[in-house]
Amino acid sequence: MIDDAINNLTDFIKDHLKNGYKWNEVSKMTLTDLQMMSTVFEERQTTIDKAFPFLF
Repeated sequence: MIDDAINNLTDFIKDHLKNGYKWNEVSKMTLTDLQMMSTVFEERQTTIDKAFPFLF
């Protein structure tokens, strides 16, 4: 479980660096920032699921 969390965080950091974020920006992110981003993603995913149920 902890290994999965570390791997997910590593993937998150690598993804953000590839998408133009600077290390300074990523390193300053707090748990609240991550939770907010997760909430936004979940809401977006739920909306897509409802709009296009035949895709899932």
